[in-house]
Amino acid sequence: MNYALTKGDKLLLSVLLALSGMGIILSLIMFPADGDTKAEVRVNGTLVKVMVLRPGYHEEYRIGGLTEYNIVEAHDGKVRIRQDDSPRQIGVQTGWISHAPQQIVCLPYRVVITLVSSKPSDIDDIVR
Repeated sequence: MNYALTKGDKLLLSVLLALSGMGIILSLIMFPADGDTKAEVRVNGTLVKVMVLRPGYHEEYRIGGLTEYNIVEAHDGKVRIRQDDSPRQIGVQTGWISHAPQQIVCLPYRVVITLVSSKPSDIDDIVR
């Protein structure tokens, strides 16, 4: 049995390969990866952790000891304070954040989580 490709088979194969290659290139151009958003975790103003926010990524980071602690969770391009033992739970109640320049603040333990991105934001200015 001879399984040689004919001219028609080769033409069909080359057209299909060209179309699939063009589809991949167009999808990369039209839908670039959003892997440039990061969460900066600061305690007392000192940067202690940088978490990359991207789809499919999961990480937890514990700040503090057995008491006076925060657990920061990054999952699928979002970040939150999952758990802490502060009295009012304001950092936990803030919930998920995913767009720069959003922040989560836990004042009792001086923890600030800030989202930073190299992409331009639709916010004109922030006054501090």
